Amino acid sequence: MKRASAFFVFSFLVCLLATTSMVHAGGFALYEWGNRALGMGTANYATGNDASVVAYNPAQMTRLEGTNVYAGVTAISPSSDVYINGNKNQTQNQVFPVPHGYVTHQLNDDWTLGVGVFTRFGLGTDYNNDWAGSTLLKDALLETFSLNPSAAYKVNDDLSIGGGIEIIKGSFIVRKDLPAAFGSGGLKTDVSGTSVAFNLGLLYDINDMLSLGVSYRSPVHFEGEGSAQVTGNGFGLNADGNCKMTADFPASYNLGLGFTPIEDLTIEFDVVYTQWEQFDRIEFDFSGFTLPDKSEDFNYKSTWRFQLGAEYLFTDYFALRAGYVYDQTPTRGDYASPMLPANDRQMFTLGAGYNWDKWTLDLAGMYIITKARTGMTMADAAGTSYSVDFKGGRTWGLGTSIGYSF
Repeated sequence: MKRASAFFVFSFLVCLLATTSMVHAGGFALYEWGNRALGMGTANYATGNDASVVAYNPAQMTRLEGTNVYAGVTAISPSSDVYINGNKNQTQNQVFPVPHGYVTHQLNDDWTLGVGVFTRFGLGTDYNNDWAGSTLLKDALLETFSLNPSAAYKVNDDLSIGGGIEIIKGSFIVRKDLPAAFGSGGLKTDVSGTSVAFNLGLLYDINDMLSLGVSYRSPVHFEGEGSAQVTGNGFGLNADGNCKMTADFPASYNLGLGFTPIEDLTIEFDVVYTQWEQFDRIEFDFSGFTLPDKSEDFNYKSTWRFQLGAEYLFTDYFALRAGYVYDQTPTRGDYASPMLPANDRQMFTLGAGYNWDKWTLDLAGMYIITKARTGMTMADAAGTSYSVDFKGGRTWGLGTSIGYSF
C-alpha cells in the first residue's frame, strides 16, 4: 500500500511536468529542483536531507531512511527591457510553473534507490507581435523534463557514491518574421525529441561538522524533429515542411561544502562549473520547401556559479533559510540574442520549513537581478543591423514542496 501511494504521487508529477512550460537561468539551465534547496540558494549538494537529492547529488540518498516522497512546484516570472535602436520594448509577462517530484527507497543499510522528475533546461521569451526586432525573434519556448532513476551505495560510514540515467524529453518552438528582402511573412519551427544522459555523485563526511559533496551531469546531444511553416510570404513561399534541429547542451560539475558549526545551524557553499562552450550552435535542416538549411551560432563560454545557503532550526519543527547566488552568463557580447536577454545575475532567496509527524512542508521565494548589457549590434537573416541594449532584467519566484516519509 505504501509503495502504491508513492507510485501514484510520482506518476501524477510526471504527467504535470510533461505539460509544463519552463524558463530562464544562467544560460538556460535550471536549478529549482526542490524548495528546501531553493530557500538556501539551491545549495544542496552536501547537506541535502530530502528526496530532491536525486537531482542534486544522488550519493546523499544513503542519508534517507525508509521510503520518501517529495514533490512541489516553483512559479517563476522573468522580464527584461530590450532596446532596439533606442526604442524600449519589454518581454511579455509570463509565469512558468516548474514542478518536481521524487521517490527514494532504502533497500538495506548499504543500498538506496530513487527516481526523480525535474527540469534541467528551459527557456521562455515572448515579445509583442509588432515589436521592432521581430525579424530577430518573436518568441521562443524550450521545454524539457528529465526522468532520472538513480542508485546510491554506502561504502562506509563516511563515504557514499551514487549515479543514474537521465532521460530527457524536450521540445523547442521558435517564431520570427521574415525580412522584407525575403518577402516578409512569418516562420515557425516546432521540433521535439528524446535524449539520454547520466549523472554521478559522491558524498564524504569529513567529520561531525564538515561534509563534501561532488556531482556531475553529462552533456546532452539533442536531435529534434518536427515541422516548419511559412505564412504570409509575398514571394509565394507559403508552405508547410519538415525541420530537424540538432544541438549539444552542456555538462556540469558541482562541488559543495557543508558546515554545521552548531547542532541547529547548517551552512553550505557550492561551486558549479558548466561547460557552456559545448553549446556552440543550433542547426536547422529544412525539407519539403525552399527554405535553405541554416545554423544559429551562440558561441557560449563556460561559466561559474557560486551559491551560499544557510538553515537554522528554531525548534524541532520549524526552520528558516536564506541564500545568495552569483551566476555568470555564458553569452558573449558579440553573440547576444533577444532569445535570452541576459547577463551576470545575482539571486537572493528566503525559505521556511515545517515538520509534523511524517510530513514536511517547505516554502521558498527568490528574486534575481540581471546586470545590464549595452552597445550590442545584431543582424537578421537579410543582414539588417540593429543597435540593442538589455536593461532592467529581473525574475521572481515562489515555490512550495511537500514531503512524506513512510
